[in-house]
Amino acid sequence: MHKIGRRSLIRRIAAVVAAATTVVILAVGGWALFLQLTGNIHAVEPNELYRSAQLDGDDLAQVINTYKIKSVINLRGDNPGDAWYDEELKVTKAQGAQHFDVGIGATSEPEPKVMHRLIELLRNAPRPVLVHCYSGADRSGLAAALYEYLVKGESADTSAEQLSFWYGHFPWLGSRTVAMDRAFWRLARGGKYSAQSFLERMSSLSFRPSGPQK
Repeated sequence: MHKIGRRSLIRRIAAVVAAATTVVILAVGGWALFLQLTGNIHAVEPNELYRSAQLDGDDLAQVINTYKIKSVINLRGDNPGDAWYDEELKVTKAQGAQHFDVGIGATSEPEPKVMHRLIELLRNAPRPVLVHCYSGADRSGLAAALYEYLVKGESADTSAEQLSFWYGHFPWLGSRTVAMDRAFWRLARGGKYSAQSFLERMSSLSFRPSGPQK
């Protein structure tokens, strides 16, 4: 009877753990879905920097009008001929905002010159700025963290909160999006993306909007 009782207890514990795990998975998935359905739009610094997922034309126009956006930084890179990209250029131009492209992958650390280009835009692009990627979680999180750290002077720990699951960033369980965290901490700890390295390259970087600006 004693062995049977222990086995029954183990089965009950396993069932509880399985149920709890299921609840957590559903909650995590539900939050991620909610962020995508709502565009994952957040103010990093009100009236200065906003972040989002890829928005359709109507939603982008609404965000630009609501927050008086003057610059849109697209972290997916220039993709002429793709419907989403052509629409984004059209809407941005129609709303009188400037558009900039920076090609960054969500699963690999950016090359230093790309990182420097992004930092330059975060510092100098007309504000308020909207920065976006596809999901608004990983690349946008890196950009937001860089802004907080290099422009606003926040601590590295506080800035790194922009790379959190609150915004849909999930760098655990082997997720390759941890590359965004590594890129930020390399800069914060004085690695190959260091602020000094950025300053040394400032004069060699071009600063121009993407797409037609007539």
